[in-house]
Amino acid sequence: MKITDVRADVLRTGTMLLRIMTDEGVTGLADASWYHDRTFFAWLDEVIRPRLVGQDPRQPARHWDRLAFGVVEGTPQDRREVPVSFVAAVNIALWDLTGKAAGLPVYQLLGGAARTTIPLYWSVGAGWRKTPDEMVADVLRGYDRGFRAFKIRMDWGTFRQDADPEKDYQLFRACRAALPAGVALSFDANSGYSVSTAIMQGRRFEDLGLTHFEEPIPWFDLPGLRQVVDALDAPVSSGEWEPSRWRFADLIALGNPDILQPDILMAGGITELQRICDLASAHNKPVMPHCSPTMPLTATASLHLYSTLLNGVRPHEFTTEGTADLDEASAIFEEPILPVDGSITLPERPGLGLTLDERALEKAIVRS
Repeated sequence: MKITDVRADVLRTGTMLLRIMTDEGVTGLADASWYHDRTFFAWLDEVIRPRLVGQDPRQPARHWDRLAFGVVEGTPQDRREVPVSFVAAVNIALWDLTGKAAGLPVYQLLGGAARTTIPLYWSVGAGWRKTPDEMVADVLRGYDRGFRAFKIRMDWGTFRQDADPEKDYQLFRACRAALPAGVALSFDANSGYSVSTAIMQGRRFEDLGLTHFEEPIPWFDLPGLRQVVDALDAPVSSGEWEPSRWRFADLIALGNPDILQPDILMAGGITELQRICDLASAHNKPVMPHCSPTMPLTATASLHLYSTLLNGVRPHEFTTEGTADLDEASAIFEEPILPVDGSITLPERPGLGLTLDERALEKAIVRS
């Protein structure tokens, strides 16, 4: 089996579909991007497609190395390291293709699933511009859909340090009061606090009932993260921006978060996510994958890997923000994989378990 083409199409759903085609008619699928990054097409035309066409697709880890490390194939000028988020999309598509070629779900190729039904948490963002009533309404939309674990995100970013911690607290307090006792509620500061403010806020959240405190300070401040972790009783999580197992090794050694949250696109795809999860296991660190926004193929790929972890007992992130409505985004597939009562069950179909509806896809492609 040989790769014959690698194609990307911008979709009306706010995502970009990557397809890797072969001479045997088997096609691997992935979400290439959720923000229509036109730079992807340049990398695709200049580096990714030339490096993959003619190769056996059933070697995802080997191709990860060839793209991420910029393996020289020809002249020294050919040594170009592809951005990790682009490598991730290719890697996901290759795993999907490999599973389809083998007639097995990806989770079987990864060693077998410990569970195929995985609980999700409803993730709601843009807290910086919402009132408490607006945030509560968005949280309760998830509750009405059957979700029983939640996270509210401030989406401040590192550029707005300590912008309005009191308002953030009021948002959390309102959501906590609106949800029944025992329903998990977490808080994501999105790198928005200084160390002292993060500790103060964390203690106030703990008094109300905090499931986990995500990215309390800028993600790159690892010594500061350790200060926050040591000061709080509630689990502190981080890792969504880390692009490799080596950065996660530094995160563990220097920041020591209670929970690791690799994002399958930012971390490099299924191959690298599995390596990160193995690293987490060696350090006795729980993993709770980050996945925002939840694109159909990206989330499914993350769930395939997560399903194989014996200690993957925490809910996986889920949101409908950032792309089209869930039903619209999933309409290009013959049998979409959708949440039911706050959980997703992975099918036994080959690959990621998603097959394109070609007629729906043709309508969804944005023609330039």
